Amino acid sequence: VAHLVWYYVYHALDWVFRKVGLLASLSRRTVYPALGIGALVAVFLGPSASRGLVLGSAPDSKSASVGSEPAGDWSDGAMATQGKVEWGDMVIVSTVVIGAATFLLRRYLFGGQPAQDLTIAQKAALARSGPGGAAAPASKGYDPERDFVVKMRTAAKNVVILYGSQTGTAEDFAKRLAKDIQSPAVRPLTLDPEMYDWQCLSSLSGDELVIFVLATAGEGEPTDNMEAWFKALASDPESPDDSEVPEFRQPEDRPPLDEDMPLQDVSYAVFGLGNNTYEQFNHHARVIDRRMLALGATRIGERGEGDDDADIEEDFARWKEATLPLIREHLGSSTPLDSGDESPPEPTWRVVEVDADCVWAGGEFSEGSVPAHDSRHPFCAPVTAAYELTPAADRHLLHIEVDLAGSGMRHDAGDHIGVYPTNADEEVDLILAALDLLDKADRPIAVEATDPLAPQRSLFPVATTTYRAAFRHYLEITTPVPRAQIKSLVLPFARSEAARAFLRPLAEDKDAHAATVVAGCMTPARLINAVREAERSAGPLPAGDEPFVLPVEAAVELCPRLQARLYSISSSGRVRPERPTITAVVLQYDARTDQAARAELGARRCGVATNYLLGALRYLRGDPVVDLARTSQPRQGCLLSAGAAGAPARDGKDHVLQSFTLQPAPGSDMHHQRALTMPVFIRKSAFRLPADSATPIIMVGPGTGLAPMRAFIQERAQAAHERPDAPMGTTLLFFGARTEARDYMYRDELAALFADIQAAAPESQIITAFSRDQPQKVYVQHRMAEHAALIYRTLLCGQDRLGGPPRAHVYVCGDAKSMAKDVSRALVALIAEREGVPEDTAARWVSEMRRLSRYQEDVWS
Repeated sequence: VAHLVWYYVYHALDWVFRKVGLLASLSRRTVYPALGIGALVAVFLGPSASRGLVLGSAPDSKSASVGSEPAGDWSDGAMATQGKVEWGDMVIVSTVVIGAATFLLRRYLFGGQPAQDLTIAQKAALARSGPGGAAAPASKGYDPERDFVVKMRTAAKNVVILYGSQTGTAEDFAKRLAKDIQSPAVRPLTLDPEMYDWQCLSSLSGDELVIFVLATAGEGEPTDNMEAWFKALASDPESPDDSEVPEFRQPEDRPPLDEDMPLQDVSYAVFGLGNNTYEQFNHHARVIDRRMLALGATRIGERGEGDDDADIEEDFARWKEATLPLIREHLGSSTPLDSGDESPPEPTWRVVEVDADCVWAGGEFSEGSVPAHDSRHPFCAPVTAAYELTPAADRHLLHIEVDLAGSGMRHDAGDHIGVYPTNADEEVDLILAALDLLDKADRPIAVEATDPLAPQRSLFPVATTTYRAAFRHYLEITTPVPRAQIKSLVLPFARSEAARAFLRPLAEDKDAHAATVVAGCMTPARLINAVREAERSAGPLPAGDEPFVLPVEAAVELCPRLQARLYSISSSGRVRPERPTITAVVLQYDARTDQAARAELGARRCGVATNYLLGALRYLRGDPVVDLARTSQPRQGCLLSAGAAGAPARDGKDHVLQSFTLQPAPGSDMHHQRALTMPVFIRKSAFRLPADSATPIIMVGPGTGLAPMRAFIQERAQAAHERPDAPMGTTLLFFGARTEARDYMYRDELAALFADIQAAAPESQIITAFSRDQPQKVYVQHRMAEHAALIYRTLLCGQDRLGGPPRAHVYVCGDAKSMAKDVSRALVALIAEREGVPEDTAARWVSEMRRLSRYQEDVWS
């Protein structure tokens, strides 16, 4: 009882200190140790007191039990025995008290900084080096090269912008933010957190600032480059308040850090990028924000949250409008946010033309120089199969298989494959013409940072490329230009009244921008051409006006990096090792709905990556190049680099890279003796089958959401075939498409696979929903309601009633905006009805399934 009393007092004071802020710096160092010592003493002396031991007096005679010594006749031995205070007890109490006090006051007793754990990246590097490899980091884990605060101060910067980016959008936002806040008093530096250590956050001073620009990946996961920081700051992301306080680096010029709130001197701002169709909307930014506050940091302004399902650009603009003045005020800047100055901005990148005689084109990687393949170092995989799944359909459904032999990469069912696409030839030629670069499109160039202290010296993975290669392989040139970019990067170069009159509404009016630029798919090239057309329509330029010309440096900043596209792998690595497959629908649609607007150039949008895959298929088939206006066509004679940016030149020459294209590969046995390679990498996923094949599974995968389900079904069929006597859980697949005749992909294969599964699990089956085969549209959630009894039996796993979260596993893949939500609601309603419980109870059970990874989603919007 005494121990419990002290325990609750301890936590009550803890709550008071945190809420009120009183004695925060003394909490653990004085009061907490005193409470702990008191609790220990109470635990050991409590039993003695309850037996009536009162020092200096004899116990009351009534307290003596029958058969004990007479009252008042107490010997020393009897007192020691009855009071239970022995020398052994005192030794134990003293040892525990001294040990606890030593641990709690270790910094004062021994000084210095406790050794830090290695970061995840350092552990991975150490594991790769193996015995005899690179030397391990110092015992404290401190590496000055990974200290971003040192990097800031060396470059005379007082703001660091750290981005967590999976597809490049957050990185682009971070770099744009850096330009927006640049002033004499606000000097930002944009860094990739993967290259630096989180322990150095505590080194930031009060006149410095860290800004987080964080995208949320998957189902509330951090991005790959932010994973180490996220795990350190939020050791328990599901309950951030229960996370442990990480061990930050102790700055040498400051008093010891507060153990509860080590970031009291740190100021920060945060903007998150997410999609409201996902359940864990902006989870990454929300958790980091919550942990920074809990660790004592001060937030500048409110947390910003961008919603890609609505208008993330406008969300970003609103957050900047509210937060940037506060940032400038915090750092003592008197420069207004928008001074009205329309002079051209200082370029971030410098484009330098290189003498062609000093460029070496082509070559092989030397033995041992090829890095491990990942998203930064993709593997050029031969395409071993490519065909359309439903040739009679009015759209293209593609099946592409690549060979990973020799890459060292392996894939499991549920993983993703990343593909680096190229821009279509028509789009590349369009922007080259708009920039007046067609005549020198293949001239070698270097794109270098204008800031000599910038951490990234070259914009591209190699030091030298060409104009054509830059816009074909590295820059995103097919997306509409954001309103903020028109204002900051395009409008300043308008030197005529006609150009300014055309651009100002697009830069300042949200509705005008949406109607003209977004709806019209006005890419950088089409925007340039539209400005020039406005000038021509206005007649001869007045005296003093100049025709509109956008410098190539501004165009490079206008176009974000072309990112890899991720696809759910539609084959099992156990069934076909090193042969992952892609199942994709080619994206082509009209951005505008009215008939007249559809005829306008640019109103039709085409997906870069899926049309790139379509171009690969057509090349392998030997099709003539017809109607491929937006399709990447194979290009012969591509140039390959033997080194990365900054690598020593061979024979005194620089390197050119024009890779990431559909290039011929020898040894083909395919139609027309053609073969191609494309740059790919594997991204691991948590979307996994249960380890025990006896566990029932329910899969919902309409359209190309069938991809990972096909991999799961392949593995279950193989297990049933190889171990026919082993128990197999019921396997249900709910597949949906528009029509059965034209959209039922893998039909014969799925039937054969389920025949093997049904031999071991008779209730296993495919349940289809074809929305357009009858007057009333039918979707997968409707089929779930119709087969409620079957689903419920599958969820029961042999039980009479659930009584809690089902033990069966549910998998959903496909559209996040509508389908995934409808499926979740259908499952909740089904459980509530069959169990006779309220829907909020069933919803809690489904939420618990998610927490236990029994309900998993692989969805997109």
